Amino acid sequence: MDFLNIFNMNAGTLEEEYESVSAILRKLGLSEYEAKTYIALVIMDRGSAEAIGETAGIPRTSAYKVLQSLEEKGFVTSIEGRPTIFHPVPPLDIKMEIVEEISEAFDKLNEVQGILSERGVPQLVFTIVGKEKVLAKIGEILDSSLSSFIISSPLIRVIRQVHGTKFREALKRGVEVTIITEPFVKVPSSTNLHRRTGLLATDVFSDGEIALIATPDLSLCGFTDNPFLVEHLENFLRISMEQLGQD
Repeated sequence: MDFLNIFNMNAGTLEEEYESVSAILRKLGLSEYEAKTYIALVIMDRGSAEAIGETAGIPRTSAYKVLQSLEEKGFVTSIEGRPTIFHPVPPLDIKMEIVEEISEAFDKLNEVQGILSERGVPQLVFTIVGKEKVLAKIGEILDSSLSSFIISSPLIRVIRQVHGTKFREALKRGVEVTIITEPFVKVPSSTNLHRRTGLLATDVFSDGEIALIATPDLSLCGFTDNPFLVEHLENFLRISMEQLGQD
């Protein structure tokens, strides 16, 4: 269905607004289909996968998987039935969660900048570009972990599919594996598991010596083995979890 036919508005203006919103959603880590589907569901308020897919203009065969992915990312809820009915998480609720996450991220950077300035330690942060390379780096860090491995990510399903065996091997080596991820998502083998909604970035910590922070879609990451940076970022994550009271 053509979005321009839904409202009696100037076609050019409506199309510009739609493209603008879609682009912003993609920056937050949604795929093109996910962005189209969430916008369609906001317009519809509720609907089956088939009806939502038709409104979004995506293949019917893809609609259900796209909606499942959106639910894992916290953009959609569902009610089981014949058929399953999907509802959008209100845009303002998502906005508040995103603003909070971004605020936390910049608080981290601000605190780290202060520590490095006070101690005169050079900032040794390295950048990796490309999803496959970022995933490979996460696997490399997991393989090298000796005592502890902490990962907080909204995309743990993707990471599990690539590195499920590595998680099991780490546990066999006696590594304490802590996973922080969204509710209702299948996770790899771990020692500790915490559920939290509204996660955006992927944070990884290993043995208190290595830290990695990746973008929502895992297309870019920064990592460091600077001990001051690693200690502060890991403590920031622990404090955030304690404040949320997540178990």
